Amino acid sequence: TWLYRALVFLVISCPCALVVSVPLAIFAGIGAEAKLGIMFKGGNYLQTLAETKTIVFDKTGTLTEGVFAVQGLEVLAPSTTQEHIMDLAVAVEAFSTHPIAKAIVAHSGGRTILTTTEIKEHGGKGLEAQHEGKRILVGNRKLLQDNGISVPHSLKSYGTEVFVVEEALLLGRIIISDKIREDMVATLRALSSLGIQKTIMLTGDRKEAALSTARDLGISDVRSDLLPEDKVTEFEKILIQKKNGPVAFVGDGINDAPVLARADLGIAVGGMGSDAAIEAADAVIMADDISRLVPAVAVARKTMRIVRQNIVFALAVKIGIMGLGALGIAGMWMAIFADVGVALLAILNSLRSLRLPQQEK
Repeated sequence: TWLYRALVFLVISCPCALVVSVPLAIFAGIGAEAKLGIMFKGGNYLQTLAETKTIVFDKTGTLTEGVFAVQGLEVLAPSTTQEHIMDLAVAVEAFSTHPIAKAIVAHSGGRTILTTTEIKEHGGKGLEAQHEGKRILVGNRKLLQDNGISVPHSLKSYGTEVFVVEEALLLGRIIISDKIREDMVATLRALSSLGIQKTIMLTGDRKEAALSTARDLGISDVRSDLLPEDKVTEFEKILIQKKNGPVAFVGDGINDAPVLARADLGIAVGGMGSDAAIEAADAVIMADDISRLVPAVAVARKTMRIVRQNIVFALAVKIGIMGLGALGIAGMWMAIFADVGVALLAILNSLRSLRLPQQEK
């Protein structure tokens, strides 16, 4: 009798239902994410996304289209003209691949009239060059501050500013605009409805311009005036302060690669993202469409719900039938059901992860 009951226990305790169904549900979830155009580099990252309550976004190219255009030009020195300011800016920025530099060059029709030499780049600040023996600076306020050049207090900051300086004389500034993605506001609202409690924006823009963009998007927290190396430091502070589980970061540029690698979950925008960002990320949105993040979160949470269902269902059935087996009530046929039957039911439940949320409506 006890030998028979021991055999019943042995059959019931087979872990097939858990060993097969749990990884299968995660693999099916990764497959569903792939249908959305999002590639995950491991099942653990899918679980991290399901638990994420805070998402940090890079601004340029992620929240915005990353397509800059010259909005205006202001002359700040009476001795110069708009044409001279633009010619100097184009002559220097022609050597840069930065989107802002490309916008300035494109605004001039791609023509370089003046000749510059000794081009020197200051990361996150701007460029320095020589023109006819004169030192030219083209960059933001930080570049001017580093060189002891003051900006008039009456000069209000709006948009992205590019200042042009010739021999320590501030000639003028070029205002650059970057359009917010059309679907970004709706995407952030949908993420909030899914339980994302906090959204944060990291940007190198000045505080006034960053706050303006954040208000338009409905972003709850803004960290501005950041150089590329400052983003990692600021993100470390966010990680220390986190209270609601993992923190995800979404970015696309080469400057975002260190933050993507440091985040609990790094998500690169692959459509226009750099190779360095894609390599450092844990998940990649293959198209230039941030709105896919919404169904991605829904699929991840659905997948983890199915995993928990399988674990609870398998353990509950096995423990219940084990108790009946100890009392001599459960026979071998019930033991087989607790093993093979539960495994089959759990596998069928796992396959639900393949179905996208909109397919179930």
